[in-house]
Amino acid sequence: MQNMHHKKSFVMLEEQNHNFAQDKTRPIKGYLKIETGGERGAIRIGADNLRYFERGGYVYKLLFFGKKNEKTIYKIVGSLLLSSRGRGETYLRLNPVDVDGKGNGLEHFQIAVVAAVSTTDSREPLHPILRGDMEEKEKIKCQKSGSVTYNQYYNQYILECCGEIENKREMYDRTVPFKEDKTDADWIRVVNLGRFPMVSPGARYMLSRYRHFIFGTDFNYYYIGVPGRFLEQEQPDQGRSGFVLWQPILGAEGYHADAKDAPLKNRQVAYGYWIAAINRKTGEIESPFGAEN
Repeated sequence: MQNMHHKKSFVMLEEQNHNFAQDKTRPIKGYLKIETGGERGAIRIGADNLRYFERGGYVYKLLFFGKKNEKTIYKIVGSLLLSSRGRGETYLRLNPVDVDGKGNGLEHFQIAVVAAVSTTDSREPLHPILRGDMEEKEKIKCQKSGSVTYNQYYNQYILECCGEIENKREMYDRTVPFKEDKTDADWIRVVNLGRFPMVSPGARYMLSRYRHFIFGTDFNYYYIGVPGRFLEQEQPDQGRSGFVLWQPILGAEGYHADAKDAPLKNRQVAYGYWIAAINRKTGEIESPFGAEN
């Protein structure tokens, strides 16, 4: 069966082996984001708290396992690259119609595994570290405004990440980024980009330029602010990942860059943040700001 339509799905990866944890006091976490359309597919794999082997010894591989005609099939999809802090994100490509080169489509694979593979002993068995059930993956539904509904695994992942930042907020610098703030949130500035909790290629691009994001809280929401100007090319994913509110930084409000008739030169010099709101109870990305930009 061919995947003729564009699909997005998110798979949470759960820890199976704590021996490969970088920090033994924290769990190993991971996720997959899979996008397919026709014969093209892309996978984004992320992991946190995996042990980093400076001189090699082990590498981490993503594998898919499945059943077809009562036989086990598998595919080594690719390697996960890590930073020295044990965090990693890697983009991999695949053909969803023929994942393994043997005619087995993505629908024939049910389990995703991240395993540690020895680079010094080819006879050493694989060490499964993370595991996810691909049969439970759901399509991600996105829209520019209103609520952005993801599957429950992604929502839980966001809540856990935001909770970790909130619990350690005293470690970060407090900031007052706006003169007028529709969120009325308390903000901190986060320079550890590995803490960014959302799946958003557009936001990642802006973070690579500005090297920080802001994190805000109130009674009902977590807020994530990504630096950028009021320009279409700087709105993360054109709003599809939830970044629908733009606010100018303190001192730039006089340019009125978000006005419909604002000249381009004003929008080019006025810096601000694109903001997404995350429901603290459900993990859903919502738009409680009223009329969006």
